Amino acid sequence: MSALPAKYKIKTEHLDVFGVTVQVDRVVNLDDLFEELIGKGEDDEDVMDERIPYWADLWHSSIALARHIVKSKIIKRNMHVLEIGCGLGLPGIVAGKFSDHITFTDYIKEPLEFAKHNWNLNNDFEAQFKILDWRKPDASVSADLVLASDVAYEKRSFKHLHKAFKKLIKPGGMILMSEPNRNYAKEFFSTLKNNGFVFSEFLYPINYNNITTKVNVYEIKMVART
Repeated sequence: MSALPAKYKIKTEHLDVFGVTVQVDRVVNLDDLFEELIGKGEDDEDVMDERIPYWADLWHSSIALARHIVKSKIIKRNMHVLEIGCGLGLPGIVAGKFSDHITFTDYIKEPLEFAKHNWNLNNDFEAQFKILDWRKPDASVSADLVLASDVAYEKRSFKHLHKAFKKLIKPGGMILMSEPNRNYAKEFFSTLKNNGFVFSEFLYPINYNNITTKVNVYEIKMVART
């Protein structure tokens, strides 16, 4: 297994996800990564695109989505599962306990390096790791199930997510999306039906690092066309 770059200070988390044991290495020196980003200067592409290293931490929403994967028993062995904005990769890693066709995507290489590292800590078969900006979705990686953990964190992204969901799920497929009850995200779900989707909602109170957050997980499907 290849070593992670020395600039990252790592903490290993051992999680019990409804009976599924998962090991995840996360970054603890997030301030250093933020300072590195700012130091690139305001004209740098990473700064202009606001590529803040949110991917480096383990979030309550990813734990909630991982728990729903186990509890719902939606994933079957022959399903192709795609995680967008994968970050450290927890939901996709748990999905790999139930399906052997897992693809991780993010729009920069660093989270993919961590997702692959964490995958190898937990699973003994190969997954796919690909650069994908879901603002410009590529239908060639469409899947039976799309995993999306805490992706609706900016209002300007809502229209891109609607488009991505349509392109990235195969006919009859589903999206599992987690969101930590941000007030402004309600707009995303209120407009989801207007964009051809229906959904069910499940609540998970997640305690992590002595902080409890109520996270909603949504099972989202496209309305069948007649």
